[in-house]
Amino acid sequence: MKRLVVVGIVLVLAFTACSKDKNATAAGEDGKKDGTVVASVGDVKITDKDVDTILAQLPEQARARYETAEGKREFVSGLAEIKLMAMEAKKKGIDKTPDMKFKMEFMNDQMLAKGLAESAVKDIKITDEEISKYYADNKDKFSTGPRVKLRHILVPSEAEAKAILADLKKGGDFSKIAKEKSKCPSSQQGGDLGWVTKGSMVPEFEKAGFELKKGQMSGVVKTQYGYHILMCDDVEGVKQPSLAEAKPDIERQLKNERSESTVKALIDTVKKNNPVTYNEEYFKKAPAAAPQPEAPQGQPNQ
Repeated sequence: MKRLVVVGIVLVLAFTACSKDKNATAAGEDGKKDGTVVASVGDVKITDKDVDTILAQLPEQARARYETAEGKREFVSGLAEIKLMAMEAKKKGIDKTPDMKFKMEFMNDQMLAKGLAESAVKDIKITDEEISKYYADNKDKFSTGPRVKLRHILVPSEAEAKAILADLKKGGDFSKIAKEKSKCPSSQQGGDLGWVTKGSMVPEFEKAGFELKKGQMSGVVKTQYGYHILMCDDVEGVKQPSLAEAKPDIERQLKNERSESTVKALIDTVKKNNPVTYNEEYFKKAPAAAPQPEAPQGQPNQ
């Protein structure tokens, strides 16, 4: 069942390239070998090319799961299970029911629409000149920092904060005290907040944090959450990546933007050539606004 759930992500793509010829091995219509057979489901062959084609549709993070021998076996086994279930469903006539026919037609329409969009953007190229111009016009978008790496201890009272600060000045271990006394969830990590950038914390906390130098500890800092003591582990100034470093991100962004506009233009053209009419009476029957969920008892609406 686990494999079925995982592979179900790409169910609509499964077996689009698998051979259905009873006497086929892993060959195309021209008889040339088209991949290595990795599994057989009855007379249907699953090839390594089929697997690669389907895996390519997954997000990179999900795809990485199936790079190992064990992962590939799990994926191929999942494909085989889906095919077996599909074959059994056909035996029972499920593919002939009105509901299933509609779903299959809708999935087919989705795949055709996706294929049309992909064909429209497949030849889009971004030139080096375009990338250089974008970099020059948007340097601030690629800069990072300044930022500081902070730990902190949070307690509810000023008196407790002052007592802790006194212990720290005598040589107390910051991380140990944070784990024992801090009321922030970060206490489990010794108060570690990681890298903090401007605008990510409340003003009082941010001001104190960015005034610290590496290895320096603050005094007691009051915020709406309580009383803090901050420790600065590192400081970084503004970093500006070079054009070469920023190029992959710029190219990806420009290509995405151009692809989006290209597909939009395609849709507009198709709509112009094939006008869509709507039954306005159908829409009038629907509520003007979506109903708002009730707030939990004792909590005001946001």
